[in-house]
Amino acid sequence: MEINNKQSPRERLVRTATETIYKNGFDATSVNELIQISGTHKASFYRYFKSKEEIGDIYLTEQGQSFLSGWKSLMDKSKSPEQFVTIWISLLKRQIRRNAYFGCPIARFMSSSEKSSESPKIAKRMIESWVLALADFLFSFETNDKSQNRHIQIREKAEEKAKQFIKIFQANSQLFVITHEISFVEEMEKEMLDLLKK
Repeated sequence: MEINNKQSPRERLVRTATETIYKNGFDATSVNELIQISGTHKASFYRYFKSKEEIGDIYLTEQGQSFLSGWKSLMDKSKSPEQFVTIWISLLKRQIRRNAYFGCPIARFMSSSEKSSESPKIAKRMIESWVLALADFLFSFETNDKSQNRHIQIREKAEEKAKQFIKIFQANSQLFVITHEISFVEEMEKEMLDLLKK
């Protein structure tokens, strides 16, 4: 990781944590390692963070928001939900070829043993924000029927599809991480596209 001395020590520590924890896992990442890689001092770490668990919670929020931001960018460029899926899976495959894909950042973190008591709440909020964004996106492609009852039904269907979409992502992503078989990513794409047809 290239150190950016224009960033504050806090920014460097958060950036280092975001990259290092995702790659190595939270349990395998030490405070000393974050300090060394970020080019900061121990005093700086403890000036900004009370503990490793606190920076872990910041990591969860940063990764959750970064994932959502990436999705929204792809959604803005996609002319259909199917195109969104195809482009996104293509990006995941590119990460895999570069050995830069380690699974869902939220799921990876939540399998750690050292997380804080706040971590599950933060993770839940992040996943809910993904579901909401995806439901909004799916809903935007549905019928123009403006009747109130139909509107509510379509919205509920979009939310249910969004939840199923996340389940498909989590399951196949974890199976890829366990086996390193690209077939799980290919199955993820097929299952998501099939879901969109329903």
